Amino acid sequence: MVSPRFRGVAAGDQLGNLEYLIDEALVSEYARVAGESARYANLMADDCRSIVAARLCGDGLKVVWRRFEFLRPPIPGRRVQVGAWLKDVGETRGTPWFRVSAFAVDEIGTEILRSEAALLAGDRGGNPDREVHADCGRSTNEAECGFEGRVGESVAFGKLAVPGAKAFDAYQKLCNNLSGTENQSTNAGTGQLLAGWLEGRLAWHFGDDFRWGGRLSLAYQAPIAPGDMIAADAVVIDQDRDHYGTVAIRLTLRAWNQRNESVALGGASVDIPSPRLL
Repeated sequence: MVSPRFRGVAAGDQLGNLEYLIDEALVSEYARVAGESARYANLMADDCRSIVAARLCGDGLKVVWRRFEFLRPPIPGRRVQVGAWLKDVGETRGTPWFRVSAFAVDEIGTEILRSEAALLAGDRGGNPDREVHADCGRSTNEAECGFEGRVGESVAFGKLAVPGAKAFDAYQKLCNNLSGTENQSTNAGTGQLLAGWLEGRLAWHFGDDFRWGGRLSLAYQAPIAPGDMIAADAVVIDQDRDHYGTVAIRLTLRAWNQRNESVALGGASVDIPSPRLL
């Protein structure tokens, strides 16, 4: 069987690498935009999209699906190195699409983040995102937030106030500086900003158990525009305890705008305690 190809690149090929510094100023700026509980400032680099844009398509890529496995928050002062691979490539109604995976480590080999994305080579709409309501800004766990993780239990994540275009442009410039990919469209950063905010909200409820080993997946359904107010919640759909006492919790989540239009659907999971912390 012949592997599908696009511009000389076949499924299974390495697409390229990113390298960038996580400095204190970047972490502070990220926390200001995505919320004090958000820890993965490298999400702004949008690793999969940035590498595909640099290698295959330039601007005009739309991320339609993302999956993240959070391994260890990046450490300020260290450089993050990312490699990405093309997992699959195809075409739908004349539009090329890609499925890409990426793996981020820091300069001494500490595992930071595994991610995967599905992208369309053609931007089909706007997507700008945000600022955030205040949160506690401290490492906590579900008991401190009154959340026990029982099946059927729901948790509200609050609201994300999307800033105007000028404020979002400043965030997009920060993304471009981090990734080294210039002139990305406004909606290139919206999905990553939403993902970063949700990572922070999940970490606020589950603490370091989510930051070290939590998983998040999102399917983007509609663009987000300047001035939108985005709300999100989650529902526990499964809880299982193994013979070591580790509790595995799975949730479904959704995000919607002030017009009650769904902008993203997804899921998350966390092991308590995280095996990465034992």
